Amino acid sequence: MTADRRETGPADGKPTDKWAFLLPAGWARFPTGDGRGHQLDDAVDQVVARTFPDPFPDPAARADADSHRKVLRDSLREAFGAAGTGAVYLPTATMAGMAIPASIVETELFGVVGQSPVEVAASILGDAHEESSSVELDGRPGVRLASTVGEVAWADGRPVAGTRQVTYVVSRDEAAGDWLVLSFGAVWDTPGTERLAGVLVEFFDAVMATFRWTGAGAEPVGLPERTVPGSA
Repeated sequence: MTADRRETGPADGKPTDKWAFLLPAGWARFPTGDGRGHQLDDAVDQVVARTFPDPFPDPAARADADSHRKVLRDSLREAFGAAGTGAVYLPTATMAGMAIPASIVETELFGVVGQSPVEVAASILGDAHEESSSVELDGRPGVRLASTVGEVAWADGRPVAGTRQVTYVVSRDEAAGDWLVLSFGAVWDTPGTERLAGVLVEFFDAVMATFRWTGAGAEPVGLPERTVPGSA
């Protein structure tokens, strides 16, 4: 999975202008924000084409597929069309017949000068985390924060539903004050899915271990050439 901070920028630049990490097949990246409508449409079209592939020789089956394509296309565009600038990564295929209740949100910050990764993370998340640790992403300093949020509680205090969240905040350019934020969330509503959320957190940490800068002058090591539908 690859990303470009400007998507249509000049050929030159800095190593941290672009980045990449590995996601398994079945994940898609949806660019969001002003000026990215065409890129979002391309990502949506790729996901729709993968979900309802041609051919459908039977006219009735073709008409039914076209109807489902329109519903999926419209719902994805509505979901991401008004989102803030950045990108949202979603699993668009099931695993063992089960939808994966997780997402990754990519956000960029510019002009935040003179702050540490911890200070930048605090400005975004406040104190809404239970764990924090320093990290390094392909040579750049950052911080990892984790939390479990219970949304609704039973009488005994046990949450009916909750979210396991992990956020990586990494410095891209100290002088310019550029930062990258990648936030992962996994939703649970039963003891079984709560355990699954814990496994998915480990999955995201493994994904972040493959993170590499790929901009001008970068020489990423150990990152195969591989993208998935919806990637930039």
